[in-house]
Amino acid sequence: MQATNQSPLRLAIIYGFITSAICIALTMVFYMTTWFSDLWTGYIVNGILFIGTLLAVIHSNKAMGGRASLGNLFVAGLITAGIIICIVAAATIIFHLATEPAATVETVDIPSQDGRQISEYSDDRRTGFWIFLLSNVFFTNGVLGMLAALLGAVTVKRNQKTPSAR
Repeated sequence: MQATNQSPLRLAIIYGFITSAICIALTMVFYMTTWFSDLWTGYIVNGILFIGTLLAVIHSNKAMGGRASLGNLFVAGLITAGIIICIVAAATIIFHLATEPAATVETVDIPSQDGRQISEYSDDRRTGFWIFLLSNVFFTNGVLGMLAALLGAVTVKRNQKTPSAR
């Protein structure tokens, strides 16, 4: 197996930005269609993060010619997941602030016409965002990123006694 010219850190950064762009595009679509309050939209973004981190670990092992240690691969996965989480969190905050209705002196809780979607004027949307950000964007994505990094590293390096990934 030949090693490529790319370093594992550079690959982690590249995969982090590419996966973040996909996640942000999906998040933007969900915000524009007001589906962001549905749970399945968050699961799709979480799945993209998981797959992107796995691919980064697998490609990092190829970049090191199959001689990467379990720790190196795990760290490459953690860096990728960390980049994705930071960029997606920043984009989520920007989307939330950009779509936040103007504050008025008298706040009115207007119910949604569709029961499964939260109205943009709903108090639930304004107060529940920060809980969503901490629980789904940081905690869930963090756990999934660590699991993807560990799963990818262990899967690629099944036999630590040999330098190859066979």
